[in-house]
Parts: sequence; structure tokens; C-alpha cells
Amino acid sequence: MKVNKFLGIFVYPMYAQYEGIKQVFDNIEALGANAICTTPLVAYPSDEGKGQRKPDLHIDGYKRLLSRPIWGKRKIQLEYFPAHDPDLSIFEKSFYKPNLKKAPPEVDREIVNAMITEAKKRGMAVHFMIHPFLPPDIRTEDQPRYIDNSVPKPPQVALTACMNNPNALAYGLALVEDTIKHYPKIDGLFTDWAEYGAYRLEDHFTCFCSHCEQKAIELGFDWNTIKRDMNSLWQWFHSLTPKKLENSLRLLGNPSSFTELLIHYPGCLQFLQFKAETVVGFYRQTRQLMNRMGLNKIELSARGWPPPWNHSSGLDYRALSEICNAVTPKLFTFDYCALPRWYGQTIQGWNPKLKESIILDTLLKWMNLEDDIENRSFVKYNIPGPKEKHPAKFEVYQNRIDEVLDQVESKANCYPHACAYMLDSQWEQMVSLIRNSKVDGMWVTMYGYLSDRKLEIIKKIWQ
Repeated sequence: MKVNKFLGIFVYPMYAQYEGIKQVFDNIEALGANAICTTPLVAYPSDEGKGQRKPDLHIDGYKRLLSRPIWGKRKIQLEYFPAHDPDLSIFEKSFYKPNLKKAPPEVDREIVNAMITEAKKRGMAVHFMIHPFLPPDIRTEDQPRYIDNSVPKPPQVALTACMNNPNALAYGLALVEDTIKHYPKIDGLFTDWAEYGAYRLEDHFTCFCSHCEQKAIELGFDWNTIKRDMNSLWQWFHSLTPKKLENSLRLLGNPSSFTELLIHYPGCLQFLQFKAETVVGFYRQTRQLMNRMGLNKIELSARGWPPPWNHSSGLDYRALSEICNAVTPKLFTFDYCALPRWYGQTIQGWNPKLKESIILDTLLKWMNLEDDIENRSFVKYNIPGPKEKHPAKFEVYQNRIDEVLDQVESKANCYPHACAYMLDSQWEQMVSLIRNSKVDGMWVTMYGYLSDRKLEIIKKIWQ
């Protein structure tokens, strides 16, 4: 007999606006779902070239389409509006203020409260997702800084603010407070992109702004050593040869070589520890804020990069399990289809003489994203279309789940976050993999990728 496990579905208000609340919740309830996650935002179609594309591009995901149409379309431009009027007094400590754009009169902003009511009527918990470090119209001076003092440039998956920037941190905590003040009946809170970037190779060299320097020194880190050793690593990436790449692979199977590297470049390890302290510190402040507001029953979930990227993004699951109710590593395979090219193009830009195949062969081993593709080239690594196979072998995702479970040690629930954007056959593999693993449950992103067939797959496997 199968053990009951948690099942949560991400469903945004736009689907309730379009399909109707009853239809959406009938579909979700039929799965045996325990919870939904939504956002305090309503949407409305905009003209081509305006608003934001849905599904999001994620740098260059032009082939990505929704499985469930929204306003009759599988890709659409949308404008977003707050479902409540923010309390601006909460944001006084920050330069940034929330989006105050008024929704058109035909948009029902009460749909979010109606979804909360409907979910609870059906016995489902309600979680919200917010983006504390994506302030509106982010200023260049508030963005993370690479070690060469440059800043991320579009296209990016998300242009975030530096987590140690006082303006950004004040905005992030204010967004938490404003959200739960207006929706005190929710059961849980997700914060997305509350970590350092990892979508680009150069993201791993953030952040070296003055605010991070000050924070690192306050926490007792040797900033000069960090800068020296991270600069050495930066220069190493700018002077790669096939021999250097070959030598780097020895580290994967040779603990002695890896230990020697850390001995001679301790600043690199300190940098990872510093970023973890920053991210964990934000989650700690968030939990303390919620408790001060008397909302300690609202669960807090840490959602973000899985291993190995989380070590650089600062999402220290081991430490976060002491603060959060659940950890939710993202198993978003569509991103991992393109990461080798995104990283590889940076490496080749810095080292034009390196061949694509050598770069990719090395990167896939570094990332533990092995596949069966022969004669690898950048053109073969893209965010796929709806009918294209995702190349990485599925056991690589089992490895990530097992690593997070080892880090958490049952101190918090582990709910991997799977994205249904993949072939039906691969979706069946993913759901089976998670269902049969030792995790406590699963979150699914998102309702818009859940075709009727994918809904059937979840129901068959999960129940």
C-alpha cells in the first residue's frame, strides 16, 4: 500500500480568471492535492510587445508554450496588477515601492481571496509565492556586482537586486510583511529568487559590491582572501585550455586533489560560506518577522536551486532546515537543457580557441547532467519545444533529491519542485521518480503545463 505523500500545485490567479474557479479546483481536487500555491497578482492580456510573455522566456525559451491555453492562447503577453492595495508605510525604509498600477475595471481583484476560500472549502492549504529581490525598475547601483565590478546584463532569467543591499533587503522584508498583513489566512509562504544567481557562469562571481564586503567583514570573513582567490578563479576561467579542462575532471573523483585546491584557495570556500550566511540570514529575518506579527503558524518554504548550484547560490538546505518548514529544490528540467550552452558560450567567449564539444563534455560532468548526445554542440542545448525530449538522464535528478535529503536530515519536509513542461513520457518518469523516493511530497509547477494527460499521469501515480 502506498504511503500518503504531500502534493501541491502551483496555480496562478489568471487561470481562475480564465477557466473559472470551479473548473480549476475540480481538476486539482481530482488529483488528491493537499495544497495550492498562488500569487497576490491578477493578470490581463496586453498588446503584442507590451507586458510580459507567458510562459516566461527564461533568457531564450522562444519555443516554450503553455499546455493549457490562457485567454485562448498558448503564448500570450500579460500585464500584472496587485490584487490588493499595498500599505506604502511598510515600505518607507526602502527606495523601492511595490507596483501600484491599477487593474482595468473588468479585472476582478477579489479572485485571489475567492481562491483562498475555495481551496480551504475543499480541504487544501494555501501558499503564496513572492519575489522579494525583484523590486520594480531595479537600479544599476543595486544590482549584484561581478568581481570585475560589472553588473549582469539582459537577457537574464531575473534581474535581481543584491541581497545585502539595504534598499533591496528593506524592500524584500517589507514585501513579506505587506503580503501576510493582507492575507493572514494563508498557510505558507514561498520566496522565489531569494538566493544568488546561477543561470550564467559569471553569476557564480557575485556579489562583490561594497555592501557584501561590509557584511562579510561583519560576519568575520577575510574579504581580502576571498577577493584574491575568487579573482584567481576568474582568471582561470579566462585562460582555459583542453589540458586545464581535463585536469579539472580529476577533482570529481579524487578527494585529495579537491582538498589540495581548498587548502591553497581557501577564499573560494569562504565565499560560498558567506553567500550561505546571507541567504540563511534573510530567511531567519523573514521567520522572525512573521512570528512578531503573530503569524507563526504560516509555514516558510525555501525554494531554489538544487545541488550542485545551491552551494553557490547560497541556498544551504542544511542550515535552512533549522528555520524553514520545508525545502523545495527546483527540478526544472527545461532550464537544465540550456544551462550547458549558457555556461559554455561564456567560456568560449573568454577562450575563443576552445571547441564547443570539449567545453560541453566538461560542463556536463561538472554539472552532473550526463546525456547520450554525440558530437555535442551548443545548438543541441536549448530550452526545448513542447514535443522535444529533454536530454539529461533522469537518474541525475534522483542524485539531487538524495543529496538534499542527506543535508536536511528530516529536520524539515523535503518537497522537490517539479515542472511539468516536458514530454508526457518524461513527465511520467519524473512523477514516478519523486513518488518512489524518500521525499515527503512534491510541488508541481505549474497548472498551465498540466494538460489533461499530465493530470491523469499525476493522479495515476500519486494516488
